[in-house]
Amino acid sequence: MDRIVYGTALLRVVVMIQIVFSTWGYLQPPGGSFMPPVYEYTHLILILFAAFSLVKPNSVEAVFMYLFVNIFTILNDIILLGLYQPITHILYEKNPNTLGSTLNTYRFALGMSIVNLVLKPVVCLVLFKVYQARGGDIRAELMCMQGTENGRSYNGYNSMDDSYNVETASPHHSMEHSSSHT
Repeated sequence: MDRIVYGTALLRVVVMIQIVFSTWGYLQPPGGSFMPPVYEYTHLILILFAAFSLVKPNSVEAVFMYLFVNIFTILNDIILLGLYQPITHILYEKNPNTLGSTLNTYRFALGMSIVNLVLKPVVCLVLFKVYQARGGDIRAELMCMQGTENGRSYNGYNSMDDSYNVETASPHHSMEHSSSHT
């Protein structure tokens, strides 16, 4: 029980930090946009999975999905910052007509997006610890994703012959006949 309480308290801190830095990264300079809408949507999905993992304090799957989406947003943020930051740098930094408040908002949003990106690997470590504290086994999850179960390939179809060892009786073999031989 102590592990669950510790994991839940730590998870609440992580979720609050991600909410704060995500919303600060969403800031849009007046008259323009810093990041495309997909940045906002992926972070919204991330926060929804975070809330789901808080609502379900005993759920291993909720934390695993939160961890998985967090890893995806790391890759997504790197790609989006790499694509859109040079464009917005030219738009805001190189433009002599840019107002000071617009430039400051752009710089602040960029800084918070980068800080959020730098903190995400640490968040992944914390989420992995919470996942383990809730009883999660990453090997079982990966085997499930690969389609293996107990070392055997699993394609989603269970044959009854594999699940049950049912002996078939021949028409010439009766129950009375088999019991008299024993």
